[in-house]
Amino acid sequence: MTDLHEYTGVIHVHTAYSDSFGRMPYVIECANGAGLDYVFVSDHNTLAARHDGWDGWHDGVLLLIGVEITSKKGHTIAFGIDNCTRRTAAHPNEYLPEIDRLGGTAFIAHPERGDRGKLFQRRQAWPDLTTDCYAGIEIWSYAHDWVDWVYPWRLIKGIRQPDAGITGPHPELLRRWDDVALRRHVSGLGALDAHEKHFPIPKLKWALLRVLPLGHFFRTIRTHVLSREWSGDDAADDAALRDALVAGRCFTAYDLIGDATGARFAARRGGKTIVMGEETPAGEELEFVADLPLEADISLVRNSEVVAEAAGCELTHSDARPGVYRIEARLGGKPWVFTNHIYVR
Repeated sequence: MTDLHEYTGVIHVHTAYSDSFGRMPYVIECANGAGLDYVFVSDHNTLAARHDGWDGWHDGVLLLIGVEITSKKGHTIAFGIDNCTRRTAAHPNEYLPEIDRLGGTAFIAHPERGDRGKLFQRRQAWPDLTTDCYAGIEIWSYAHDWVDWVYPWRLIKGIRQPDAGITGPHPELLRRWDDVALRRHVSGLGALDAHEKHFPIPKLKWALLRVLPLGHFFRTIRTHVLSREWSGDDAADDAALRDALVAGRCFTAYDLIGDATGARFAARRGGKTIVMGEETPAGEELEFVADLPLEADISLVRNSEVVAEAAGCELTHSDARPGVYRIEARLGGKPWVFTNHIYVR
């Protein structure tokens, strides 16, 4: 892993190009304030930000411009395509192959939402899929975690203390992710679905009330990627970020409660190290190792079942069984770090 470098950023951010406050300079300002390396922007049904030249490096922040395809039957964030059309009534099994044909990459957006709260919003759970034309899944969405907790009578508290109701990835969603991983590679990403709202006038910077401002969003759920070193070249670094996300060389962390920079999960056999997102054949025993920068409650999960636990900064466990292995960690009883899988086939 010595040739991999860690970069921290946020995924699934909306701007004034669709339905959030803030033009791109404001997004970049908030990203710099939060110490981010990259921001994945995915406005609803538009690639206008890309057409306006915002892909690439801007004031020290790498911007990856994609799109959220908003269908009543399931949302998807996609990148690597140059145009998009509205698919408000299309089933994902219709538009996912189209993204694939265009050479793009799709990630399932907020596939699991509970039945609580909602602020009167309609449930948007992802349908069962019969296609594999997607590279990954949002395993944890901050905005949807927040919305599921904020019943109308909790709205004021939710605005003043937005993190009070953050409970972590839905267990059923993690199980579904593991089930897909048992038959094929599938990345898991942490996401924001960031929409900053201003009241009473949405487009004005001055506001009586600001709901979930980007400056706060960008300090919460982040995706840490392990990538070849970025050079400052727009195209090369864009490709490196995409490769890391698709490969699953990344982990999700709730950095607001503790900076997870430096967290690692790997398996070792002889002199070889297998990192998150990689596959290795079953047979000889593997030593799974998790290293965290802060003391936490760590669980090693195999095929949705916990097979080892530890309290502290490190977990080690030896196992020779095939399966998909990942790490979950809780900090002070709160959800903190969720790694991608190591695949033992």
